[in-house]
Amino acid sequence: MNICIIGGGNIGTAMAALISSRGHSVVIKTKRPELWSQKILYTDMETKKNTIGHLKAITNANSAVSEADMILITTPSFLIKEVAAAIIPYVRKETPIGIVPGTGGAEFFFKSLIQKGYLIFGFDRVPCIARINEYGKSVLGSKKKSVRLGYFNCKTPANLCKQIENLLGLECFLLPNYLTVTFTPSNPILHTARLYCLYQNNSEHTWDKNIPFYENWDDFSSELLIACDKELQLLCENIVDLDLSNVIPLTVHYESQTAKELTKKISGITAFQGILSPMVKYKNRFILDVQSRYFTEDFPFGLCILRGFSEIFSIPTPNFDRILLWYQQLCGQKYFTDTGFNGSDLLTTAIPQNFDIHQPKDVYTFYKA
Repeated sequence: MNICIIGGGNIGTAMAALISSRGHSVVIKTKRPELWSQKILYTDMETKKNTIGHLKAITNANSAVSEADMILITTPSFLIKEVAAAIIPYVRKETPIGIVPGTGGAEFFFKSLIQKGYLIFGFDRVPCIARINEYGKSVLGSKKKSVRLGYFNCKTPANLCKQIENLLGLECFLLPNYLTVTFTPSNPILHTARLYCLYQNNSEHTWDKNIPFYENWDDFSSELLIACDKELQLLCENIVDLDLSNVIPLTVHYESQTAKELTKKISGITAFQGILSPMVKYKNRFILDVQSRYFTEDFPFGLCILRGFSEIFSIPTPNFDRILLWYQQLCGQKYFTDTGFNGSDLLTTAIPQNFDIHQPKDVYTFYKA
């Protein structure tokens, strides 16, 4: 297959190496093509085994998608709007567009294509944990055993799943709707709950050293994460006309029923070792990096979306609100007013209300496509 991967970050690099090593033709669309090599080295984090992929081309041209049999978008959620606007004029209707992962409101930015019958799909989670070793040349990765897909307008979903299995060499499972992907309890609550617990008691926002984000995970973070997950599950239970049984609670996903068990599980995940918190060094101290994707993506294109759906279905979310109010004060955003979740800065987020989804019937109509 001819695959066009958009985005040259951790996941895009890893997928380019893995897919091309399996004999497929891969074109990378990236803003910095001059820094890339056509040979990409993928090193497994656990086994240290090397896999070499060879790219067909590296480009920044939007027209590259016109020759693809499948398009895979791996850019951060806050760039999906820009990516969609750039490639939509060049996409052929028969070319599936996949978003990896498909959270962050990605489906809203392709709403015009969905309404025209284009096949849009999204992974609920990334197919591998990945970290660039040398930009455009090598990457470290830990590939998962399976992925799950939600989709719009797929006439032969089993064939789509087989294609993904062939591309990545792992199992693929189909989800009953795309909203299951949108509600995946990953970064939108995982990162935001952890950030709140790390930083909310430090009014000066400076530290003498950076803090390992996962290795130093604590019970306070686990307790808040479990509480947020319960609010998400309550939301799922109240969306009665869509099957959301595949939004797996984090206590099940991580096989941890208590906060202490969850702390032990998350802090011990091999692929998470060495990942530091979003801080930058300033005058021999460390300060918050509010320009990090942890902030610019996981709040406006993560937790805000879940809060937006909760508003539509009148679900109380005291823990979502606690975290968002902290972020609002920290970053000078206006998400809440005296009358509720209706602040002016919500227009810069990907809440469903910004895309003419205001009532339960709007949700059902859109996600049954």
